[in-house]
Amino acid sequence: MSSEPDGLGPVEAFLEERLGLSRASLHLGADLEAVLRERARARGCPDLDAYRRALDDPELAREELRALAGQLTVGETYFFREWQQIEACAEIALPERLAARPDGEPITVLSAGCASGEEAYTLAIALQAAHPGLLPRRIKIVGVDVNPGAIQKARRARYSEWTLRAVPDDVRSRFFVRAGRDVALRKEVAGLVDFEVRNLLEDDPAFWRPGAFDAIFCRNVLMYFAPHKVAEVLGRFAGALAPRGFLFLASSESLRAASAASAAFEVAHTHGIFYYRRSGAPPRRPPGDAARASAWFASIHRSSARVAEVVQRASPPPQRESPAPARDARERPSARPPGPAELAAIDRALQLLGGERFADAMAALAALPQRAASSARVELLRAVIFCQQGDLAGAARACQRALDAGDSGAAHYVLGLCQEQAGDVASAAQHYRAAASRDPSFAMPHLRLGLLAKRAGDLATTRDELERAAALLVSEQQERLVLFGGGFPRSTLISLCQAELQARGGRTG
Repeated sequence: MSSEPDGLGPVEAFLEERLGLSRASLHLGADLEAVLRERARARGCPDLDAYRRALDDPELAREELRALAGQLTVGETYFFREWQQIEACAEIALPERLAARPDGEPITVLSAGCASGEEAYTLAIALQAAHPGLLPRRIKIVGVDVNPGAIQKARRARYSEWTLRAVPDDVRSRFFVRAGRDVALRKEVAGLVDFEVRNLLEDDPAFWRPGAFDAIFCRNVLMYFAPHKVAEVLGRFAGALAPRGFLFLASSESLRAASAASAAFEVAHTHGIFYYRRSGAPPRRPPGDAARASAWFASIHRSSARVAEVVQRASPPPQRESPAPARDARERPSARPPGPAELAAIDRALQLLGGERFADAMAALAALPQRAASSARVELLRAVIFCQQGDLAGAARACQRALDAGDSGAAHYVLGLCQEQAGDVASAAQHYRAAASRDPSFAMPHLRLGLLAKRAGDLATTRDELERAAALLVSEQQERLVLFGGGFPRSTLISLCQAELQARGGRTG
């Protein structure tokens, strides 16, 4: 006999169909059953079966979906998140799209699933600084979200200090002002973005008209959708993007779940990140003002030197060593394998981490008994969470604990990511080499070392490292791909290595 409450399944199916959220995602945050019963009482329905029948009324359903979206959708975000994508938009996408549009015709950037507006406003700040005078005359930014409360907050443009944790001081002083205990965007910046409540699954031919958008950011949204709804949304994006337009997903997302829609896009790679291009005619040469954008972004990277110092103090120095011996943490006499309940909690934390529910993932790890909570695997998960949250010093300390507990190399890889994010490329490379030395089967350090060498113009090292990465990726551990692969499948990472090698005359097979 099923233990599912009467009426819950049909309402879950309705929400999946209309909001796109998978059934697993519906249960990640608030107590779904409690939320639905509260809404049923508010509508005068005696039970969930009656509530589901009431939702057949189109107007009532629209109102309820907006009310439910405020309680069931995830809104955790912050300014300057995944900064390399903003760089790629300003330095690659915008100059190219400006050149492709007729003189005077504005280009439009869409922040889809914009939550409380941090992403859209980050774009406004970056594009205003990199391309002064073009917003809003030639560059328009639009933010949409299904949650009316989030849109209301976005329009208010007032935020807590925590959401500005990744914003450099000079950018804060230029674009933000103090507002009591909070921080507010300056009015001239807040006025550069148009926000509206919109469900990505609702058709609107005028809004989603062909070629309406030159770039679409949809980050940390599709990971919560059911696979068939991911395909539906991506198909809508493909139809609304101009030929050769740009699509930016989160580093943990990719088009792998929507093979039909993915045929409309090509993978691109610059700035150390992946993004997508709408298939179409070859691009025109972008104008020379991309150099101005590059100069401003270089100043942002220089401002991260203070962060790099903090990370350096918290990081253990990479050691020169031979490959790790056969014994590892699992073989130590004091270590015991985790029990079924502990494994389930760790798997739950992995799922939450993949869904960017960082606080919930950390809480799941904190609930583990001490002997499991201090294991190398759990400390590594903590390090990844800290790194994703922008707490690079916390990530470095967790990596040290993971190394002390017997981690075989992944902790050095995370330390390398922290150092690279903080702008210390030399230290990052040292940690990547230490990760590769400790575990010769680990592909990702070689991939990062190859990309760093490419940026430095070291052709020989680029070829050597990417050839090794491509070979190791064939048998790379699936969990490491999930944690460190940026949401891309094994085949895409191998294709990246092969494309870079082909461009540089290296071996591709």
